[in-house]
Amino acid sequence: MKKEVEIAIRRNQQIVVRNTSGQTVTGFPERSADSSILTLRTVQGNLWIPFDEVEQVTRLLSIRSHHMKGLQLSIADL
Repeated sequence: MKKEVEIAIRRNQQIVVRNTSGQTVTGFPERSADSSILTLRTVQGNLWIPFDEVEQVTRLLSIRSHHMKGLQLSIADL
């Protein structure tokens, strides 16, 4: 799960995070001084989620080509 977050940070990709109570939030992950906390930049502001409360991380991939205006795929970290 942390590996997917690191990849998303390096590639400036959005992620969808589902916590242990089933709630989801979408945003851009950012590096944190505390490795036990996931820092997420969302449209509502920054969120700090303890990794022990994260159940699933899904990276959102944008694919652009001259044939497609913008297709978004997701890869779930199961």
